[in-house]
Amino acid sequence: MRLIDQILAPENLRAAWEEVAAKKGAPGIDGVSISRWRRNWEERLVNMAAAVRTNTYKPSPLERFTIPKRDGSLRHLTNLTVTDRVLQRAVLRVLDDLFDRHFLDCSYGYRQGRGVRDAVRAILRYRDEGRQWVLDADIDECFDSLDHELLMAFVREEVDDPIVLRLIEQWLWIGRRNPEVARGVPMGAVISPLLCNIYLHRLDLGLVGRGYALVRYADDFCVFCRKRTEAEAAWKDTEQVLAQIRLRLEPNKTAITSFDEGFDFLGVHFYRNTYSFLAAGKRIEVKGEFDETLFYDYVPEGYE
Repeated sequence: MRLIDQILAPENLRAAWEEVAAKKGAPGIDGVSISRWRRNWEERLVNMAAAVRTNTYKPSPLERFTIPKRDGSLRHLTNLTVTDRVLQRAVLRVLDDLFDRHFLDCSYGYRQGRGVRDAVRAILRYRDEGRQWVLDADIDECFDSLDHELLMAFVREEVDDPIVLRLIEQWLWIGRRNPEVARGVPMGAVISPLLCNIYLHRLDLGLVGRGYALVRYADDFCVFCRKRTEAEAAWKDTEQVLAQIRLRLEPNKTAITSFDEGFDFLGVHFYRNTYSFLAAGKRIEVKGEFDETLFYDYVPEGYE
């Protein structure tokens, strides 16, 4: 069965709609709410599938807004129409299985059966192995900087269905912050986390292939080393790998630190043999080994 047939299968479209409805969310630029979409959802799914097959589907413009981050900078977010969210969710449900099997164990964000708790467990394992030095890295405007030419080349390694490729290209086009620059995926779009993982899979391959202990959650990542000199080498190697995929580190937000100095990752503070985080307004601190009972409902800021 072709990819597009899997995506537009009635059971997949219905599941995608139910997932979007469960997440609720505000109406998009067309003003159509979840409750209004629900009134004739079956007819909407049929019409949406027909539009995709006849190449008459066009994504709606994105509603854009910004929110402040804790460091004082701004996070650029978008809101899609319910229709576009449902179709992106239907595509995601199929492509996620296709790509996830190729991703490396060092990747934890927006993946099936993985999450913050698994990333924290890995970090504590590296700590206990004696990897006390940390390259705490930040990619400069990662989501806004993903190169469309490279991204589509990476997607085509697994996807050859022309209709699916056209859909992704349409979403990339409508998601450009600058129409003249073919870069960036919109934060807030359903498909964007998968596209980010597809792109940064090349970072994983480059660093793990060089023997580094990497923990990455979407565009946040740390490299764990036994010596400071190894962390310094990791910084240089990371710059080289990112340059190959047309990205760069944010020098003011990238640093070499250690468990003795303490550092934050995904809102979790690691210091020597303890880690702590805020949950429901309360700070939880744990000493020693990983606590299996934690993090199941924890979502770091900016990853809702």
